[in-house]
Amino acid sequence: MTVTSATDVTLRSQLFVRSSDWSAPVSGPSVKLVANQPGSIEFPLPASLPTGPIEAVRVVFSAAPRVPALTINEFSVGEKVAVAVYPSQHDAYNPAAPLTINGRSAPGASVIVQARAADGRVLKDWRITAGADGRFSFQADPTALPAGPLVLRAATRPASGGDTAWSADASVYLYPVLQHNVRLPSVSRDGRNLIVDGKPWAFLGLNYTRFLLEFSLPGRANHQTVAEDLRRYGSWGITALRVPLHLGMFQPRPGVFPDSPDYDGIIKGHKLDADFFKLFNYFVAVAGHHGIRVIIDWHEVPTDPYRYFVGGNLNEQKEGKPGSGIAWLYDQETKKAAEPGSAAHTKAIADTNRWLARHFKGNGNILGFEAPYNEPHSVTDSADLAWRRLTADTVLPIITEDPTRLTFGMPPAWGHSNVLNSVTWMLPDHLTGITPHHYLGNGPVALRSDAKSRHSPWLARDVAATFDHSMFAAALPNSAAPAPIFNGESGEHGYGSFLPDMDRRDATSLMVEAQLFQTYASGWTGSLGWTLTGHNTVYDPVVDLYEIAYRKFAPVYAAGPIDQMSAQVLFVQNPAAVPVANGLNHACVPFAKLALDLHLAPVHYMTDDQLLGTGLVQMAVGLEQVEQIATGLRYKAAIVDTRNLDSRALDLLRGGKLPLLVIDDAAKLSREQLATFLKGAGLALDEKTPSELQLIEGPGHLLVYRRSGESGTAKVFPRLTVKGSFQLVDEQDRVVFTGTAAELVQRGLSFDLPKWRTAIFSIRAR
Repeated sequence: MTVTSATDVTLRSQLFVRSSDWSAPVSGPSVKLVANQPGSIEFPLPASLPTGPIEAVRVVFSAAPRVPALTINEFSVGEKVAVAVYPSQHDAYNPAAPLTINGRSAPGASVIVQARAADGRVLKDWRITAGADGRFSFQADPTALPAGPLVLRAATRPASGGDTAWSADASVYLYPVLQHNVRLPSVSRDGRNLIVDGKPWAFLGLNYTRFLLEFSLPGRANHQTVAEDLRRYGSWGITALRVPLHLGMFQPRPGVFPDSPDYDGIIKGHKLDADFFKLFNYFVAVAGHHGIRVIIDWHEVPTDPYRYFVGGNLNEQKEGKPGSGIAWLYDQETKKAAEPGSAAHTKAIADTNRWLARHFKGNGNILGFEAPYNEPHSVTDSADLAWRRLTADTVLPIITEDPTRLTFGMPPAWGHSNVLNSVTWMLPDHLTGITPHHYLGNGPVALRSDAKSRHSPWLARDVAATFDHSMFAAALPNSAAPAPIFNGESGEHGYGSFLPDMDRRDATSLMVEAQLFQTYASGWTGSLGWTLTGHNTVYDPVVDLYEIAYRKFAPVYAAGPIDQMSAQVLFVQNPAAVPVANGLNHACVPFAKLALDLHLAPVHYMTDDQLLGTGLVQMAVGLEQVEQIATGLRYKAAIVDTRNLDSRALDLLRGGKLPLLVIDDAAKLSREQLATFLKGAGLALDEKTPSELQLIEGPGHLLVYRRSGESGTAKVFPRLTVKGSFQLVDEQDRVVFTGTAAELVQRGLSFDLPKWRTAIFSIRAR
């Protein structure tokens, strides 16, 4: 075993082994330990052991005048071998300190110790000579080795036949060496875009649930898990993680925060881990080290005294006992929790936001805060004005403490709502952007006939229509929003109801890819999949599929979002032209399908309220008010559905002299009719690319998605905005086109593309 002592000491020891009974004691060697320096102790197993398998091993230490505090770093039981190597544990909080590597071999033997990566690559060799007692020890520089899992093995001489007889592998985890006070540059906002280093920025990521469902419990705060998760996600190209949190772990009692003298005692009193916040700080630092920014999400607040992960126990509830979990917003006498939107509930969030914003002030590793909390959907917090007020009240403390900090609104009704003014274009004060949750199977598409027989009937929607246009239609009401939008949750959730006849892995692969493409093609600035952590046995079978999809799309997002504000076509409609269902605007679906069929993206869609709110200008002329259209509405053509329309919206567009197509039902407008109108308005259309292919141009890529039709050869004729001569390079790094944008329109581009899959071409200037 390897032992570290708090002070200098000479340890004496005895070993006992238990099978059915305990063995006689075996005396171990006397070992001198230097304070805080690990030392090895080796015991021979008893010559005769009780019958049966070994059940336990006990080591008893003694020292004069007393045994100091000891830490057991490593412990193993095995047979004697020619050579063995025992690395000490790496220190997460002092990762640049030398790593001690001990070992045993024959006395005076020449030993080679080899470090290998997890994939078997040899990273480094060390050569040492064992001492007269066969022991050897040296220190390795962890800064000269890559962070992550490391495997050590040792050998003394080649075996017969020339092969090296290596020892058994010894594993050690190397933590990243963090540069203190070095953080990612802060993200700012400019209109629709998030800005990093002066350029529009888009991000790709996941939700990270370990801090909600795991790390609060004693003994579960695992630095290696954090470091390895972030190292792996960084290698995928992930640049943001939304972290669902329980507010009670940050404010376990009113006015008590992690810097309060009472914090540790309260946390321990609930049988929780007092190092929780220390680990969270470490997480934020390591995330930034890997280029990952953190989004703070209050997923739960202290309203449930039986919540297991904050010290509660459901058995207490079954037995009628008061709950022991952190739940100071719960009244034990009335058995009721504070209502969302109430003064006490809002103050709890506002105070925690204020403290945490102050703690992370100016730290670019934090992308921002979500407000007010995850998925408000109660009767007291999801009305438009109530949500606006609650959001503003919980945002203000953040920007008061940290004026440049970004804040993102979590819309009501699980984020499905895309009809309220506040969550599509008229944001509450001080809010940076909106983060709805759009899962693939929950868009403005009709339910299937088998929906009621499924576990989640609301996800059992028409499959072909969903892959064809669902996500684009769900995003369309946000298309003209003057603020950044990102998808806060997505992924494979609901695959069993949405694609019940498909293998989980096949369904996952298709759903994740469709959402990553559609979120980007809708002009949103980011996409976050739901968690792959905290429930590893559940998600393990599909983690590799997420990795494949994220590695595929990471370069696209890293190059930046599409230029959504360059839209040339405007659709205008009252959202009640067709009844709203599931919080979604179904009236816009025909417009979404037409935009996709004619390859018009990016396009803008406005409700009549939005058009009037952003486009109606009243100018004073003498004592009269003259109405006119705002100069910011610079479209080449507009299409207006008059059903339930506020007549002032139509008058405004007519007064603006904009080429206008007025219809009384969007569903009756054909692709051919719209194409004729747009060409008459002076727009150049792509009429050669088949409608089943969806095209989008980003700052560095052309993406083609087969939204319908069958797999096979595809040919597209994209109208790119690239100036001069350029190359298109496919995902196998093959140049598939060289020329100008005009030549691409004439010649087109052919390739094979399976159904519901994406082809990505890098655009490289020549």
